[in-house]
Amino acid sequence: MVEKVKTGTTCIGMEFDGGIILAADRRTTAGYIVSDRTSKVYNLTNFIVGTTAGHAADTQRVMRGMKSELKLIEFKAERPARVVEAAMLINNIQYNALRAQGSIISIILGGYDSKDGFSLFNLGPDGTIVNHDGYVVDGSGSVYVKGILDMEYKKGLSEKEAITLVEKGFGASFKNDNMSGGGFIIKVVTKDGVKEVERKIIKSELVNE
Repeated sequence: MVEKVKTGTTCIGMEFDGGIILAADRRTTAGYIVSDRTSKVYNLTNFIVGTTAGHAADTQRVMRGMKSELKLIEFKAERPARVVEAAMLINNIQYNALRAQGSIISIILGGYDSKDGFSLFNLGPDGTIVNHDGYVVDGSGSVYVKGILDMEYKKGLSEKEAITLVEKGFGASFKNDNMSGGGFIIKVVTKDGVKEVERKIIKSELVNE
């Protein structure tokens, strides 16, 4: 019998007043810790960002390809790509990858465009698309984060408040899920584009306040 290799991660997407946060931990695992310096948060355009969970090689390949696909859309349409267009493209890839080769690719996608405003999607490995209004979590550590966000998230958070809540979620994940860790990367999308925030934390730093 082939032993299943355990992998994991923690990814968070959250809306705040004036933008969206996309964040993920930095740990890559294959039954053991491979690296704590991985980036799982990808700039797909100047206004669209995605986080990845699943098989590392497959998710990296998909996200690299998506940057090119979205650039083609922008050239052909002579306008920035819409978030929903990126979601539909990734959805098709996920659906086919799972059924053709068993690839597990799960993505939180968020961003801004002039037609739809801010959008936040959870793109499941089976090809499902869920448009979220508020926040979404993914990965092995998500169960620990969701409990905190269910209690403490509210509409109209400022950017600073939202980042603090995301950091608290990672603190809970790192304390309880050894497949998540290595610090985390936060990217903030506003109407002005994407900026990055990076934090290194000790497991208990943000859960005992």
